[in-house]
Amino acid sequence: MRSPRQWPVRLRLTVWATAAATLACAVTVGFVLDSNHESRTSDQLREVYSADLRVLHRLAGATVVPPVLPDQGPVAMQVVDAGGRVVSANAQMAGQPRMAYFVPPKRPGGMDQEVCDVPGFPGQCLTVAAMWIMAPGGPLIVYGGEPVHPWYGDGAFAAILVAGALIWLILVAVGTDFLVGRALRPVVAITSELAEITERHPGRRVPVPAHHDEIRYLATTANRTLRHLEEAIERERRFTSDVSHDLRAPITAARLRLEEALTDPDVDWPRTARDLLNDMERQQALAEDILTLARLSGEHLPPQAPADLGLLARREVERRLPGRVPIETDLAQGVIVSCDRLLISRLLTNLLDNAQRHAASRVTVAVRAEEGTGVLVVADDGAGIAPEYRELVFERFARLPESRELDPGGTGLGLAICREIAQAHQASLAVEDANGGACMVLRLPLEDLPPSAQEGFPMI
Repeated sequence: MRSPRQWPVRLRLTVWATAAATLACAVTVGFVLDSNHESRTSDQLREVYSADLRVLHRLAGATVVPPVLPDQGPVAMQVVDAGGRVVSANAQMAGQPRMAYFVPPKRPGGMDQEVCDVPGFPGQCLTVAAMWIMAPGGPLIVYGGEPVHPWYGDGAFAAILVAGALIWLILVAVGTDFLVGRALRPVVAITSELAEITERHPGRRVPVPAHHDEIRYLATTANRTLRHLEEAIERERRFTSDVSHDLRAPITAARLRLEEALTDPDVDWPRTARDLLNDMERQQALAEDILTLARLSGEHLPPQAPADLGLLARREVERRLPGRVPIETDLAQGVIVSCDRLLISRLLTNLLDNAQRHAASRVTVAVRAEEGTGVLVVADDGAGIAPEYRELVFERFARLPESRELDPGGTGLGLAICREIAQAHQASLAVEDANGGACMVLRLPLEDLPPSAQEGFPMI
Protein backbone atom coordinates (compact mmCIF):
# COMPACT_ATOMS: atom_id res chain seq x y z
CA MET A 1 0.00 0.00 0.00
CA ARG A 2 1.34 3.39 -0.96
CA SER A 3 2.04 5.95 1.75
CA PRO A 4 0.20 9.32 1.67
CA ARG A 5 3.34 10.93 0.27
CA GLN A 6 3.03 8.68 -2.80
CA TRP A 7 -0.60 9.62 -3.45
CA PRO A 8 -1.34 11.79 -6.49
CA VAL A 9 -1.44 15.53 -5.85
CA ARG A 10 -5.15 15.64 -6.66
CA LEU A 11 -5.95 12.97 -4.06
CA ARG A 12 -3.68 14.52 -1.42
CA LEU A 13 -5.23 17.98 -1.80
CA THR A 14 -8.75 16.53 -1.71
CA VAL A 15 -7.97 14.57 1.46
CA TRP A 16 -6.35 17.58 3.15
CA ALA A 17 -9.23 19.90 2.21
CA THR A 18 -11.82 17.36 3.41
CA ALA A 19 -9.91 16.82 6.66
CA ALA A 20 -9.72 20.58 7.28
CA ALA A 21 -13.43 20.93 6.50
CA THR A 22 -14.22 18.00 8.83
CA LEU A 23 -12.33 19.68 11.66
CA ALA A 24 -14.10 22.98 11.02
CA CYS A 25 -17.51 21.24 10.89
CA ALA A 26 -16.79 19.32 14.11
CA VAL A 27 -15.88 22.54 15.92
CA THR A 28 -18.92 24.34 14.52
CA VAL A 29 -21.35 21.51 15.34
CA GLY A 30 -19.90 21.22 18.84
CA PHE A 31 -20.23 24.95 19.41
CA VAL A 32 -23.83 25.00 18.15
CA LEU A 33 -24.83 21.98 20.24
CA ASP A 34 -23.18 23.42 23.36
CA SER A 35 -24.89 26.80 22.87
CA ASN A 36 -28.21 25.07 22.31
CA HIS A 37 -27.71 22.93 25.44
CA GLU A 38 -26.91 25.97 27.57
CA SER A 39 -29.93 27.81 26.20
CA ARG A 40 -32.29 24.88 26.85
CA THR A 41 -30.86 24.37 30.34
CA SER A 42 -31.37 28.04 31.17
CA ASP A 43 -34.94 27.93 29.87
CA GLN A 44 -35.59 24.75 31.88
CA LEU A 45 -34.23 26.29 35.09
CA ARG A 46 -36.33 29.41 34.59
CA GLU A 47 -39.42 27.23 34.07
CA VAL A 48 -38.74 25.27 37.28
CA TYR A 49 -38.31 28.47 39.31
CA SER A 50 -41.53 29.80 37.83
CA ALA A 51 -43.35 26.66 38.99
CA ASP A 52 -41.88 27.05 42.48
CA LEU A 53 -43.12 30.64 42.59
CA ARG A 54 -46.61 29.55 41.55
CA VAL A 55 -46.69 27.05 44.42
CA LEU A 56 -45.37 29.76 46.77
CA HIS A 57 -48.20 32.16 45.86
CA ARG A 58 -50.75 29.33 46.15
CA LEU A 59 -49.70 28.27 49.64
CA ALA A 60 -48.72 31.65 51.07
CA GLY A 61 -52.23 32.44 52.38
CA ALA A 62 -53.52 28.87 52.77
CA THR A 63 -54.14 27.53 56.26
CA VAL A 64 -54.00 23.92 55.07
CA VAL A 65 -51.51 22.54 52.58
CA PRO A 66 -53.27 20.35 50.00
CA PRO A 67 -51.74 16.88 49.79
CA VAL A 68 -51.79 16.90 46.00
CA LEU A 69 -50.45 19.77 43.93
CA PRO A 70 -51.91 20.46 40.46
CA ASP A 71 -49.79 19.22 37.57
CA GLN A 72 -48.45 22.30 35.84
CA GLY A 73 -45.02 23.01 34.59
CA PRO A 74 -42.29 20.73 36.04
CA VAL A 75 -42.60 16.98 36.06
CA ALA A 76 -41.70 16.61 39.74
CA MET A 77 -43.03 18.85 42.58
CA GLN A 78 -42.78 18.37 46.36
CA VAL A 79 -43.41 20.49 49.46
CA VAL A 80 -41.36 19.57 52.54
CA ASP A 81 -41.81 20.98 56.07
CA ALA A 82 -38.95 22.15 58.29
CA GLY A 83 -38.62 18.65 59.73
CA GLY A 84 -37.99 17.11 56.32
CA ARG A 85 -41.41 15.46 55.95
CA VAL A 86 -43.09 15.52 52.55
CA VAL A 87 -46.44 17.27 53.07
CA SER A 88 -47.51 17.73 49.45
CA ALA A 89 -46.54 16.55 45.94
CA ASN A 90 -47.91 16.42 42.44
CA ALA A 91 -49.29 13.25 40.91
CA GLN A 92 -45.86 12.18 39.52
CA MET A 93 -44.25 12.34 42.99
CA ALA A 94 -47.25 11.20 45.10
CA GLY A 95 -46.15 8.72 47.73
CA GLN A 96 -42.44 9.16 46.87
CA PRO A 97 -39.75 9.97 49.45
CA ARG A 98 -38.04 13.31 49.50
CA MET A 99 -36.59 14.12 46.05
CA ALA A 100 -33.67 16.29 47.24
CA TYR A 101 -31.92 16.92 50.53
CA PHE A 102 -30.18 20.22 49.92
CA VAL A 103 -31.70 23.18 51.79
CA PRO A 104 -31.78 26.63 50.28
CA PRO A 105 -30.74 29.64 52.37
CA LYS A 106 -33.55 31.41 54.28
CA ARG A 107 -33.52 34.57 52.20
CA PRO A 108 -35.38 35.77 49.16
CA GLY A 109 -34.40 33.71 46.17
CA GLY A 110 -33.71 30.04 45.78
CA MET A 111 -31.14 27.35 45.13
CA ASP A 112 -30.78 24.79 42.37
CA GLN A 113 -28.72 21.63 41.88
CA GLU A 114 -28.50 18.66 39.59
CA VAL A 115 -29.73 15.59 41.47
CA CYS A 116 -29.45 12.03 40.18
CA ASP A 117 -31.42 8.87 41.01
CA VAL A 118 -34.49 10.79 42.16
CA PRO A 119 -37.32 8.51 43.38
CA GLY A 120 -39.62 7.86 40.47
CA PHE A 121 -36.85 8.67 37.97
CA PRO A 122 -34.36 5.81 38.25
CA GLY A 123 -31.17 6.22 36.25
CA GLN A 124 -31.90 9.87 35.46
CA CYS A 125 -30.70 13.22 36.68
CA LEU A 126 -33.02 16.13 37.41
CA THR A 127 -32.47 19.85 37.57
CA VAL A 128 -34.02 20.66 40.97
CA ALA A 129 -34.79 24.21 42.19
CA ALA A 130 -35.80 24.87 45.81
CA MET A 131 -37.02 27.88 47.82
CA TRP A 132 -38.62 28.62 51.22
CA ILE A 133 -42.35 29.35 51.63
CA MET A 134 -43.54 31.26 54.69
CA ALA A 135 -46.93 29.60 55.23
CA PRO A 136 -49.32 30.25 58.18
CA GLY A 137 -48.61 26.77 59.45
CA GLY A 138 -44.86 27.28 59.41
CA PRO A 139 -42.01 27.51 56.91
CA LEU A 140 -41.98 25.04 54.05
CA ILE A 141 -39.54 24.14 51.24
CA VAL A 142 -40.88 23.66 47.77
CA TYR A 143 -38.87 21.50 45.33
CA GLY A 144 -39.44 21.42 41.58
CA GLY A 145 -37.49 19.34 39.08
CA GLU A 146 -37.29 18.35 35.47
CA PRO A 147 -35.05 15.75 33.74
CA VAL A 148 -31.73 17.18 32.57
CA HIS A 149 -31.54 17.70 28.81
CA PRO A 150 -28.91 15.55 27.03
CA TRP A 151 -25.72 17.29 25.84
CA TYR A 152 -26.83 17.16 22.21
CA GLY A 153 -30.15 18.84 23.02
CA ASP A 154 -33.08 17.90 20.90
CA GLY A 155 -32.41 14.68 18.96
CA ALA A 156 -34.07 15.92 15.78
CA PHE A 157 -32.11 19.16 15.85
CA ALA A 158 -28.81 17.27 16.35
CA ALA A 159 -29.66 14.86 13.52
CA ILE A 160 -30.41 17.75 11.14
CA LEU A 161 -27.18 19.48 12.16
CA VAL A 162 -25.04 16.36 11.63
CA ALA A 163 -26.75 15.59 8.31
CA GLY A 164 -26.07 19.15 7.13
CA ALA A 165 -22.42 18.81 8.12
CA LEU A 166 -22.09 15.52 6.21
CA ILE A 167 -23.66 17.04 3.11
CA TRP A 168 -21.27 19.98 3.36
CA LEU A 169 -18.27 17.64 3.66
CA ILE A 170 -19.38 15.72 0.59
CA LEU A 171 -19.70 18.98 -1.35
CA VAL A 172 -16.23 20.07 -0.16
CA ALA A 173 -14.65 16.76 -1.21
CA VAL A 174 -16.36 16.69 -4.63
CA GLY A 175 -15.74 20.39 -5.24
CA THR A 176 -12.08 20.20 -4.23
CA ASP A 177 -11.51 17.16 -6.44
CA PHE A 178 -13.18 18.93 -9.39
CA LEU A 179 -11.34 22.25 -8.91
CA VAL A 180 -7.93 20.64 -8.34
CA GLY A 181 -8.46 18.39 -11.36
CA ARG A 182 -9.37 21.39 -13.48
CA ALA A 183 -6.40 23.38 -12.16
CA LEU A 184 -4.00 20.48 -12.85
CA ARG A 185 -5.37 19.77 -16.32
CA PRO A 186 -2.76 22.06 -17.95
CA VAL A 187 -0.03 20.30 -15.93
CA VAL A 188 -1.21 16.95 -17.30
CA ALA A 189 -1.12 18.38 -20.83
CA ILE A 190 2.38 19.77 -20.24
CA THR A 191 3.57 16.45 -18.84
CA SER A 192 2.12 14.50 -21.76
CA GLU A 193 3.76 16.82 -24.28
CA LEU A 194 7.13 16.68 -22.48
CA ALA A 195 7.00 12.88 -22.57
CA GLU A 196 6.65 13.03 -26.36
CA ILE A 197 9.58 15.41 -26.91
CA THR A 198 12.84 13.67 -27.83
CA GLU A 199 16.12 14.68 -29.39
CA ARG A 200 14.67 13.69 -32.78
CA HIS A 201 11.85 16.21 -32.38
CA PRO A 202 13.33 19.03 -30.28
CA GLY A 203 11.19 21.68 -31.95
CA ARG A 204 7.97 20.73 -30.16
CA ARG A 205 6.70 22.92 -27.31
CA VAL A 206 4.33 22.41 -24.38
CA PRO A 207 0.90 24.12 -24.46
CA VAL A 208 0.72 27.46 -22.63
CA PRO A 209 -2.51 28.07 -20.59
CA ALA A 210 -4.50 31.23 -21.22
CA HIS A 211 -4.62 32.26 -17.55
CA HIS A 212 -1.67 34.26 -16.22
CA ASP A 213 -0.77 32.10 -13.23
CA GLU A 214 2.01 29.86 -11.91
CA ILE A 215 1.18 27.08 -14.41
CA ARG A 216 1.53 29.50 -17.31
CA TYR A 217 4.90 30.55 -15.88
CA LEU A 218 5.86 26.86 -15.67
CA ALA A 219 4.86 26.31 -19.31
CA THR A 220 6.76 29.38 -20.57
CA THR A 221 9.83 28.38 -18.55
CA ALA A 222 9.64 24.84 -19.95
CA ASN A 223 9.36 26.20 -23.49
CA ARG A 224 12.29 28.54 -22.92
CA THR A 225 14.35 25.61 -21.62
CA LEU A 226 13.31 23.48 -24.60
CA ARG A 227 14.36 26.27 -26.95
CA HIS A 228 17.77 26.45 -25.27
CA LEU A 229 18.09 22.67 -25.52
CA GLU A 230 17.13 22.75 -29.19
CA GLU A 231 19.75 25.41 -29.83
CA ALA A 232 22.34 23.39 -27.91
CA ILE A 233 21.50 20.22 -29.86
CA GLU A 234 21.74 22.16 -33.12
CA ARG A 235 25.09 23.63 -32.09
CA GLU A 236 26.40 20.19 -31.21
CA ARG A 237 25.21 18.79 -34.52
CA ARG A 238 26.91 21.60 -36.43
CA PHE A 239 30.01 21.23 -34.31
CA THR A 240 30.17 17.47 -34.94
CA SER A 241 29.68 18.01 -38.65
CA ASP A 242 32.36 20.71 -38.80
CA VAL A 243 34.81 18.64 -36.75
CA SER A 244 34.27 15.64 -38.98
CA HIS A 245 34.87 17.75 -42.08
CA ASP A 246 37.99 19.48 -40.72
CA LEU A 247 39.48 16.21 -39.46
CA ARG A 248 38.68 14.38 -42.67
CA ALA A 249 40.41 16.96 -44.88
CA PRO A 250 44.00 16.53 -43.58
CA ILE A 251 43.56 12.78 -43.26
CA THR A 252 42.39 12.58 -46.89
CA ALA A 253 45.25 14.81 -48.03
CA ALA A 254 47.80 12.67 -46.18
CA ARG A 255 46.33 9.50 -47.68
CA LEU A 256 46.50 10.92 -51.19
CA ARG A 257 50.16 11.95 -50.73
CA LEU A 258 51.06 8.50 -49.48
CA GLU A 259 49.24 6.78 -52.35
CA GLU A 260 50.98 9.04 -54.89
CA ALA A 261 54.34 8.46 -53.23
CA LEU A 262 53.88 4.69 -53.33
CA THR A 263 53.10 4.74 -57.05
CA ASP A 264 55.92 7.14 -57.94
CA PRO A 265 59.37 5.46 -57.94
CA ASP A 266 61.09 8.88 -58.02
CA VAL A 267 59.20 10.33 -55.05
CA ASP A 268 60.97 12.87 -52.83
CA TRP A 269 60.43 11.16 -49.47
CA PRO A 270 61.82 14.00 -47.28
CA ARG A 271 59.44 16.48 -48.91
CA THR A 272 56.57 14.03 -48.59
CA ALA A 273 57.41 13.55 -44.91
CA ARG A 274 57.40 17.33 -44.36
CA ASP A 275 53.99 17.64 -46.02
CA LEU A 276 52.62 14.80 -43.91
CA LEU A 277 54.08 16.43 -40.78
CA ASN A 278 52.26 19.67 -41.61
CA ASP A 279 49.00 17.73 -41.96
CA MET A 280 49.60 15.99 -38.63
CA GLU A 281 50.36 19.31 -36.92
CA ARG A 282 47.08 20.73 -38.19
CA GLN A 283 45.23 17.67 -36.90
CA GLN A 284 47.00 17.98 -33.55
CA ALA A 285 46.12 21.69 -33.27
CA LEU A 286 42.51 20.95 -34.16
CA ALA A 287 42.31 18.13 -31.60
CA GLU A 288 43.77 20.36 -28.86
CA ASP A 289 41.30 23.13 -29.66
CA ILE A 290 38.40 20.66 -29.57
CA LEU A 291 39.53 19.32 -26.18
CA THR A 292 39.82 22.87 -24.85
CA LEU A 293 36.29 23.66 -25.97
CA ALA A 294 35.02 20.43 -24.42
CA ARG A 295 36.60 21.32 -21.07
CA LEU A 296 35.24 24.86 -21.15
CA SER A 297 31.75 23.62 -22.03
CA GLY A 298 31.63 21.39 -18.95
CA GLU A 299 29.81 22.14 -15.71
CA HIS A 300 32.96 22.75 -13.63
CA LEU A 301 34.27 26.29 -13.77
CA PRO A 302 38.05 26.75 -13.79
CA PRO A 303 39.72 27.52 -10.43
CA GLN A 304 40.13 31.26 -10.09
CA ALA A 305 42.33 33.51 -7.98
CA PRO A 306 42.98 37.28 -7.85
CA ALA A 307 45.52 38.51 -10.42
CA ASP A 308 46.76 41.82 -11.77
CA LEU A 309 45.43 41.92 -15.32
CA GLY A 310 48.06 44.47 -16.42
CA LEU A 311 51.02 42.42 -15.17
CA LEU A 312 49.50 39.26 -16.66
CA ALA A 313 49.19 40.92 -20.07
CA ARG A 314 52.73 42.36 -19.84
CA ARG A 315 54.19 38.92 -19.17
CA GLU A 316 52.38 37.41 -22.16
CA VAL A 317 53.52 40.21 -24.46
CA GLU A 318 57.16 40.00 -23.31
CA ARG A 319 57.40 36.23 -23.73
CA ARG A 320 56.25 36.33 -27.37
CA LEU A 321 58.82 36.11 -30.14
CA PRO A 322 59.10 39.12 -32.43
CA GLY A 323 56.34 38.93 -35.01
CA ARG A 324 55.56 40.47 -38.33
CA VAL A 325 54.34 43.67 -36.66
CA PRO A 326 55.33 45.21 -33.30
CA ILE A 327 53.08 45.22 -30.22
CA GLU A 328 52.48 48.51 -28.43
CA THR A 329 51.25 48.41 -24.81
CA ASP A 330 49.37 50.70 -22.45
CA LEU A 331 48.99 48.48 -19.38
CA ALA A 332 47.67 49.96 -16.14
CA GLN A 333 48.67 48.19 -12.92
CA GLY A 334 46.43 47.49 -9.96
CA VAL A 335 43.56 46.19 -12.11
CA ILE A 336 42.75 43.16 -9.93
CA VAL A 337 40.45 40.50 -11.35
CA SER A 338 39.59 36.95 -10.33
CA CYS A 339 40.59 34.54 -13.09
CA ASP A 340 42.36 31.39 -14.16
CA ARG A 341 45.75 32.75 -15.28
CA LEU A 342 46.42 29.93 -17.75
CA LEU A 343 43.08 30.39 -19.50
CA ILE A 344 43.41 34.19 -19.65
CA SER A 345 46.91 33.72 -21.04
CA ARG A 346 45.47 31.37 -23.68
CA LEU A 347 42.83 33.96 -24.52
CA LEU A 348 45.41 36.74 -24.86
CA THR A 349 47.66 34.53 -26.98
CA ASN A 350 44.82 33.74 -29.38
CA LEU A 351 43.86 37.42 -29.64
CA LEU A 352 47.47 38.47 -30.26
CA ASP A 353 47.95 35.76 -32.92
CA ASN A 354 44.77 36.90 -34.65
CA ALA A 355 45.73 40.61 -34.41
CA GLN A 356 49.29 40.12 -35.70
CA ARG A 357 47.98 38.05 -38.60
CA HIS A 358 45.59 40.80 -39.74
CA ALA A 359 47.50 43.97 -38.69
CA ALA A 360 49.04 46.29 -41.25
CA SER A 361 51.74 47.94 -39.12
CA ARG A 362 51.08 47.54 -35.41
CA VAL A 363 49.09 45.83 -32.64
CA THR A 364 48.00 47.61 -29.47
CA VAL A 365 47.36 45.94 -26.09
CA ALA A 366 45.78 48.04 -23.32
CA VAL A 367 44.55 47.33 -19.78
CA ARG A 368 42.44 49.70 -17.70
CA ALA A 369 39.73 49.80 -15.03
CA GLU A 370 36.35 51.04 -16.20
CA GLU A 371 33.06 51.17 -14.25
CA GLY A 372 33.74 48.24 -11.97
CA THR A 373 35.32 46.05 -14.64
CA GLY A 374 38.82 45.25 -15.76
CA VAL A 375 39.14 45.94 -19.49
CA LEU A 376 41.64 44.19 -21.78
CA VAL A 377 41.83 45.61 -25.32
CA VAL A 378 43.68 43.99 -28.24
CA ALA A 379 43.47 46.13 -31.39
CA ASP A 380 45.11 46.11 -34.81
CA ASP A 381 45.21 48.49 -37.77
CA GLY A 382 44.15 45.94 -40.38
CA ALA A 383 41.06 45.79 -42.52
CA GLY A 384 38.77 45.33 -39.50
CA ILE A 385 35.58 43.30 -39.13
CA ALA A 386 32.30 44.43 -40.68
CA PRO A 387 29.47 44.96 -38.13
CA GLU A 388 27.40 42.10 -39.58
CA TYR A 389 30.26 39.63 -38.96
CA ARG A 390 31.17 40.71 -35.40
CA GLU A 391 29.27 37.83 -33.79
CA LEU A 392 29.90 35.34 -36.57
CA VAL A 393 33.67 35.36 -35.95
CA PHE A 394 33.11 33.87 -32.47
CA GLU A 395 31.25 30.83 -33.78
CA ARG A 396 33.05 27.50 -34.05
CA PHE A 397 34.78 26.87 -37.38
CA ALA A 398 33.59 30.25 -38.67
CA ARG A 399 36.28 31.77 -40.91
CA LEU A 400 35.96 34.87 -43.05
CA PRO A 401 37.50 34.83 -46.53
CA GLU A 402 40.36 37.09 -45.42
CA SER A 403 41.18 34.73 -42.57
CA ARG A 404 41.30 31.72 -44.90
CA GLU A 405 43.65 33.62 -47.18
CA LEU A 406 46.03 34.77 -44.42
CA ASP A 407 46.00 31.49 -42.46
CA PRO A 408 45.08 28.52 -44.67
CA GLY A 409 46.01 26.04 -41.97
CA GLY A 410 43.87 27.62 -39.22
CA THR A 411 41.20 25.65 -37.38
CA GLY A 412 38.59 28.39 -37.02
CA LEU A 413 38.36 27.75 -33.26
CA GLY A 414 40.66 30.44 -31.87
CA LEU A 415 38.07 33.16 -31.26
CA ALA A 416 35.44 30.57 -30.27
CA ILE A 417 37.80 29.40 -27.51
CA CYS A 418 38.33 33.02 -26.44
CA ARG A 419 34.56 33.53 -26.12
CA GLU A 420 34.18 30.29 -24.12
CA ILE A 421 37.00 31.36 -21.76
CA ALA A 422 35.31 34.74 -21.24
CA GLN A 423 31.94 33.15 -20.50
CA ALA A 424 33.56 30.71 -18.06
CA HIS A 425 34.78 33.77 -16.11
CA GLN A 426 31.36 35.48 -16.15
CA ALA A 427 32.96 38.05 -18.47
CA SER A 428 32.23 39.39 -21.95
CA LEU A 429 34.28 39.41 -25.13
CA ALA A 430 33.13 41.42 -28.12
CA VAL A 431 34.29 43.32 -31.18
CA GLU A 432 33.86 47.04 -30.56
CA ASP A 433 34.15 50.11 -32.76
CA ALA A 434 37.60 51.51 -33.44
CA ASN A 435 39.19 54.16 -35.68
CA GLY A 436 40.58 51.44 -37.93
CA GLY A 437 41.12 47.70 -37.85
CA ALA A 438 39.63 45.22 -35.38
CA CYS A 439 39.24 45.94 -31.65
CA MET A 440 38.68 42.96 -29.33
CA VAL A 441 37.54 43.98 -25.82
CA LEU A 442 37.44 41.64 -22.80
CA ARG A 443 35.57 42.89 -19.70
CA LEU A 444 36.15 41.05 -16.40
CA PRO A 445 34.53 41.90 -13.04
CA LEU A 446 36.98 43.69 -10.74
CA GLU A 447 38.00 41.94 -7.54
CA ASP A 448 37.23 44.09 -4.50
CA LEU A 449 40.41 43.94 -2.41
CA PRO A 450 41.38 46.45 0.31
CA PRO A 451 44.45 48.62 -0.45
CA SER A 452 46.45 46.85 2.26
CA ALA A 453 45.88 43.50 0.54
CA GLN A 454 46.93 44.89 -2.86
CA GLU A 455 50.35 46.02 -1.62
CA GLY A 456 52.90 43.30 -2.31
CA PHE A 457 50.20 41.08 -3.83
CA PRO A 458 51.72 38.17 -5.80
CA MET A 459 50.01 38.89 -9.10
CA ILE A 460 51.78 36.35 -11.31
